[in-house]
Amino acid sequence: MKINYSFLILLCFMLQGLFAKAPLPELTQDFWNDPAFVRGFMGDYGFRSEVEPRVDKAEQFILREVVAKAENQMEDAIIYLEKKITNETSAALDFALATMYYQLGRLTPSEQTYEKALKKFPSFLRAKKNLGFVQLSLGKLDAASRNLAQAISLGEADGISYVALGYCHLSLGRVVSAENAYRMGILLHPESTDARNGLVNCLLSTNRYAEALALLNELLELKPNDLFCHKARASALQGLGQEAEAAVALETLRRMNQLDAAGILSLGDIYHNLGLHEHSLTSYQQALAMKEKLSLNRYARAAKVLINRGSYGACFKYLEEIEKIFGQGFSKEDERIIRMLQAEVRIATGKRKEAAQILEDVIQKRPLDGEALLLSARLANEELDYARAALRFERAAKLSEFEVEALIGHARMLVGTKDYQKAADLLERAQSLEPQPRVARYLQAVNNLNLSARNSI
Repeated sequence: MKINYSFLILLCFMLQGLFAKAPLPELTQDFWNDPAFVRGFMGDYGFRSEVEPRVDKAEQFILREVVAKAENQMEDAIIYLEKKITNETSAALDFALATMYYQLGRLTPSEQTYEKALKKFPSFLRAKKNLGFVQLSLGKLDAASRNLAQAISLGEADGISYVALGYCHLSLGRVVSAENAYRMGILLHPESTDARNGLVNCLLSTNRYAEALALLNELLELKPNDLFCHKARASALQGLGQEAEAAVALETLRRMNQLDAAGILSLGDIYHNLGLHEHSLTSYQQALAMKEKLSLNRYARAAKVLINRGSYGACFKYLEEIEKIFGQGFSKEDERIIRMLQAEVRIATGKRKEAAQILEDVIQKRPLDGEALLLSARLANEELDYARAALRFERAAKLSEFEVEALIGHARMLVGTKDYQKAADLLERAQSLEPQPRVARYLQAVNNLNLSARNSI
């Protein structure tokens, strides 16, 4: 016998308000407000005996009482139902209670109560599916994926469940599984924006840029102002090496005032690669002016570009702005990045003493910083302070990541001081670690100099 579902239908409409307030940021509001999701979550049909528990007349009466109380006071309805549930009552009562918990945003009790319902009736399809959605809301993506997959295996065939499963898999790095789920989601729920966006992300993450671009062009014909599609299209074009077209795509977003700081920095990088340096500088400065605290590495890369192209004045100003924006919020690694950039700018502009002092400060805090040791050694060498330079080269050579570079740098210094034999020894050691044609040629030249020096004695 079927129960009265007016209670469940009532909660369906109530749930729409909950989802609109706090959807997961990675899934659109449309996903949580989708009538197919709301209807599927709450159910608007009778129990199927093989995957749903039976409800006797006494429990039907309890549910009718709950409906009456829930119309005016949901908390009273919950308290009433909590008292009625025992180990012997049907899993349908636990299901109703879990759903009311969810409607009030009490996610953990909702999860626990759905689990109780499943202990009583393990093949309870809607409890299994709803548990998956609750766990999705809680960020328990692995558990959510398992329960959604089990609901599908029990016979759930709505597109929304496949879309949610695809999202879980993609977030967990299971790209192939995510793609399969999203494709089923599109097949069963073709109007789902999340399904198509998810499929695009799968294609981009597996470097299938041409396929992603074809899909995005198709989607943009239907929705010309879709921001996700414009951003994803720019990524696909970059992946295909079509940087001019990618710049156009990002510029379109910027002129729509829909490009964030990260996107503007990417646009600056593209302009730099295209040799449009004025445009890249404008983009970097605009991104910085937005005062978004992105990863410092993103801003630092822009500063590095300015150094490499000789825009030292612009770089000085750019680094000052970074320090103003980040204030005292630097991590130790962030502070190191900024100090190393400041040292590079000062070296490039001839302020070597200032650069040397910055590097000394970095080394004091990080004695095993290979990059700082090498830069300090080169500065000391240029200042003819060979003892300091040798000490820094030797310390850097003890770090495996910097050993070869330090040996070669030290050898070059020794050639400058005409200590050819020791220089040759260091180059041979570098070659034994990492053979390089250019170093082999340089070693041969040093050996020739060494031989000539001996013959002249």
